[in-house]
Amino acid sequence: MVELVLKSMTFAQCKTSLGLRNVRVTVPTAIRRGDTAHLYCNYEMEDKESLYSIKWYKGRREFYRYVPRETPSMKVFSGVSGIEVEL
Repeated sequence: MVELVLKSMTFAQCKTSLGLRNVRVTVPTAIRRGDTAHLYCNYEMEDKESLYSIKWYKGRREFYRYVPRETPSMKVFSGVSGIEVEL
């Protein structure tokens, strides 16, 4: 499971691909400016598969990336209007 805590957000999505099953994305419909939102992407991997990445977007702009094989595995991209990520 990947959990993000956002201080403000208008929209986000979790992209999925082959090798994942039972993907469940939980995103609040709306929050007040300055309030905290929790985003969840729960998933199960197919047999003998490994996760490549999870990416979160606001519109077409990526604001968070999790790649378990990279160091650091979590990256936050600044400059996305209305998004502030706390890890």
